[in-house]
Amino acid sequence: MTRRPGWRRKHLQELFFLLVLLLLSGLFSGSETALVSISLARAEALNREGRRGAASLYQLKSNPARMLITILIGNNVVNIAASAMATVLATRWLGHIGPGVAVGVLTVLILVFGEITPKSLATRYSERISLAIAPVLVAFMRAIYPLVWLFNTFTNRVQALAGRQADPIVTEAELITMTEHGEEEGTIESDEREMIERVFILNDLKAGDVMTPMRRVFALDGRRSVADILQEVLARPFTRIPLHGPDHNEVLKVLFLRDLFAAAARGEMEQPAFDIARTPLYVPENQKVDLLLPLLRKEKQHMAVVVDETGYLQGVVTLEDVLEELVGEIYDEVDELPDQQMRLSDDSMLVDGHVELRVVEAFFDTELPGKPTDTVNRWILEHTARIPRQDERFVLDGLEIHVKNASERRIRQVVLKPVPEEPVTADPVQVEARSP
Repeated sequence: MTRRPGWRRKHLQELFFLLVLLLLSGLFSGSETALVSISLARAEALNREGRRGAASLYQLKSNPARMLITILIGNNVVNIAASAMATVLATRWLGHIGPGVAVGVLTVLILVFGEITPKSLATRYSERISLAIAPVLVAFMRAIYPLVWLFNTFTNRVQALAGRQADPIVTEAELITMTEHGEEEGTIESDEREMIERVFILNDLKAGDVMTPMRRVFALDGRRSVADILQEVLARPFTRIPLHGPDHNEVLKVLFLRDLFAAAARGEMEQPAFDIARTPLYVPENQKVDLLLPLLRKEKQHMAVVVDETGYLQGVVTLEDVLEELVGEIYDEVDELPDQQMRLSDDSMLVDGHVELRVVEAFFDTELPGKPTDTVNRWILEHTARIPRQDERFVLDGLEIHVKNASERRIRQVVLKPVPEEPVTADPVQVEARSP
């Protein structure tokens, strides 16, 4: 059979074109994996850093539907073109068995060089590949924009018919997990991770969870004179004192220490405390803490009075109480340091029954069920359903409890320490006292 001049060159050109199509198939497949692996937040961060290609990357990630449509159009076009080219070449060379051979060979080639290999590389080097390929894809998207717009409009209509809200791009659980991985990799410090987690927890807390209960609030009768309360106030480390009237459960005013000093300096010693006090900010006990913080800032208040649905006083919450939920316990020069005064050893502590759970949690670096402002007494009684006897021992929430001092009505002091490995635990409701 006589071959026409240029036959070899023509077939080499066709093979080269087929190779280019396979490379483009791998390029589109790999770019899809790489771009999907990059979050919108990371793309925005790269764009702010001024990285080359980051602007195009952020443009693509800002509209993931268009990005995916562009990649799929390109990938399908090159795969179909490669299939057609391979079929023509195989038929020319092998006759009627050519199409079958072309399908088998091309399937293997596309699987290896157009899918597995590029996607594996894209998974490992997603950021580098995304920055490199993003400008090319943006240019390609502009070139075929009518097609992209058409398919995007169609998919939007289908999604509208489905009527379901799109899933969130990033969830709270994912962010917390990311911070944990960041801590493990050394990119985030432990205290930074804890603060980030506390921010999310803040959204679930209410004013009643972080307030100081009324039984522990230092309050005065506002009808008493400046001279009558001056020494009593000076003996306390507080700068704001709630004032009540005949009903002790109804706070009517808040006395600022500086206003008390000013009245004393003016010689107004017989003036009732009510006359120099200020109207407090009232908040319901179910007020979300993440909304309470901006409210305190807006009203320029450092303290709010917490009331229930009937208007009765439940306690007070301060700006410091809210901040402690973010950064942990805050002590100033007049505060007692409970973890130092009650420390028995590095892993055990002696606490009074009225101590708040947050103190125990901070000492043992753990989380206990219940509100941070719940007392040790309440925590134990909610699990035992009775008042434990003196010298009784039991295990509760991973801590071994030894009741050092208790009466028939309440727990006075307990020793807490972590449970050793493989402890023999008992049901605290049915636990029996044993010798220390």
